[in-house]
Amino acid sequence: MKKISVKNIDGTIEEVDLINAFKINDINKRFVILSKGEKVGEGMSKIYISEFVENEPGVFSLIGITDDDVWAKVKQAMKEIVEG
Repeated sequence: MKKISVKNIDGTIEEVDLINAFKINDINKRFVILSKGEKVGEGMSKIYISEFVENEPGVFSLIGITDDDVWAKVKQAMKEIVEG
């Protein structure tokens, strides 16, 4: 699994696992699925899903998903990834 560095709000840098990245064309937004290796049950890991934008070449920001319609589209895209 590919490791990427994420800068947190407090300025600290954290290495996380990039599980997947995908674009939803009809809303023209890109998303990532990340893991910090946190266990939430037997054989289960906690994942994080976020929109991302490229501020300048190679510099990205993660944006929380707050819109219910966008979140529904993200869940549908993730379902298609798993099934596909």
